[in-house]
Amino acid sequence: MKLSLLLQAFIVSGFALADSQVPIVEPASHSGEFAVFQSQVSPNHSIRVKRQNSTLCNTPVDQYTGWLDVGHKHLFFWYFKSESASAKADDEPLGLWLTGGPGGSSMLGMFQELGPCLINEHGNGTTYNPYGWNKETAFIFLDQPAGVGFSYVDEGEAIPGDSFTAAADMHLFLQMFVSQLFPEHKNGPVVITGESYAGHYLPALGAQIVSQNLLHPKQAQVHLKSLAIGNGYVSPLDTAYGYWETLCTTNPGVKKPIFNETRCDIMATNLPRCMSVSKTCYDRPDPAICAAAAQVCWDGVVKWYDAESGAGGRNRFDITRPCEIDDFCYPNTLWIQDYLNLPSSFDALGVPKEIKKFEVASSAVSDAFDLTDDLSIGLVPEVQYLLANQIDLLIYQGNLDLACNTAGTKRWTANMPWKGQSEFNSIDLKPWKSTRDGKEVVAGAWKEVNIKMVEGDEKKTRFALVTIDGSGHMVPQDQPEVALDMLSRWLNGKLFA
Repeated sequence: MKLSLLLQAFIVSGFALADSQVPIVEPASHSGEFAVFQSQVSPNHSIRVKRQNSTLCNTPVDQYTGWLDVGHKHLFFWYFKSESASAKADDEPLGLWLTGGPGGSSMLGMFQELGPCLINEHGNGTTYNPYGWNKETAFIFLDQPAGVGFSYVDEGEAIPGDSFTAAADMHLFLQMFVSQLFPEHKNGPVVITGESYAGHYLPALGAQIVSQNLLHPKQAQVHLKSLAIGNGYVSPLDTAYGYWETLCTTNPGVKKPIFNETRCDIMATNLPRCMSVSKTCYDRPDPAICAAAAQVCWDGVVKWYDAESGAGGRNRFDITRPCEIDDFCYPNTLWIQDYLNLPSSFDALGVPKEIKKFEVASSAVSDAFDLTDDLSIGLVPEVQYLLANQIDLLIYQGNLDLACNTAGTKRWTANMPWKGQSEFNSIDLKPWKSTRDGKEVVAGAWKEVNIKMVEGDEKKTRFALVTIDGSGHMVPQDQPEVALDMLSRWLNGKLFA
């Protein structure tokens, strides 16, 4: 989706914006005017940004869109102020949302799940979301890696094919964002969150932020406080194992196993080989080895369900519901795509000519990741690194998801070696209550530990596992009120008891 745009740049370079905010480009001007900020760290990085009104996204808060330009890569973002923001502080909290894939646009999360506005059923406008996550903190929705959604690469250039390359670009974006664009976040806590393949993206990004803060203490710091990973693809090995448990045993909201005994026996027979070859991939991450491991797990375990998914078939994202359309299963996904491809949407966003069409999922990015070992490796080592550096982690799970299932998540969180492992495993999951439609309900189950990770430092690091009943892969879509309550408790340091 690309309309040609006349870029009339207001260039600001070479100085910090200590107390000022981003220059306002009035929303009445849709001719493509952007404010442009040059990175104080890298000559190859700049951000162009413009203010939006409530026409595209129906919300009363200030909102901005733009692109991070990283050499030949260009990352699109949409930023919303918080509904609870204070006046002139420089310690405002900030959230970042990443949709998974790899190749999924974060516009899905924004317009379908937790954004300040949601797509309407006609695909021609939006409605206000009373459970938008920016009620708690300002939020950025970022299309990444380059090639996803409104993000793009220059013609003839390669698309990133792994989470770590993507993480380096995102860190530089956040660094510029908090220090130069919106300095009200300069000293504020940052939470990075997302779902699905964000189980790879988020640990990689978190580790990049922590390591760069340590390596370059005099540069602008991103004050990462926590990660919130929803139905995350953190450990492919354990996710594959979880297929058998999810389909062949009972689960919250599922009164009897999905599969019959014959299919379950076939999967159980094939599971040990799947686990063995996946472990080889973990130990010796090589694209050829990992591709072979993925094929073994597909043939022996995963295909027994996924090969029957798609329009009119099974739904990998909610095992209690049929799949309505191919790939994403939910029709509002296509409504979002239709809406953002409207000429009026292109014009308001100032979409550059390089983008001919907005797509909710990029096959080019997915293919690029297929050529590396990224899809098959686990990101548990990065989670361990984050915990060791006192970064809090919330792992939340919709119980009806198969693609990134609760069983697999329970397995890797229990098996992960770290200072709090024995205490975490000594605690049983217990019910937590929330509100739904004005009534108190049992929302799911939870457990949490608070561990001193650094000798002589009194700070305790939180590690929590929270499950949500009645929800599949996309918790903020399926249980919006409960999801916002969960986020509020997490950000405000409250227990789920």
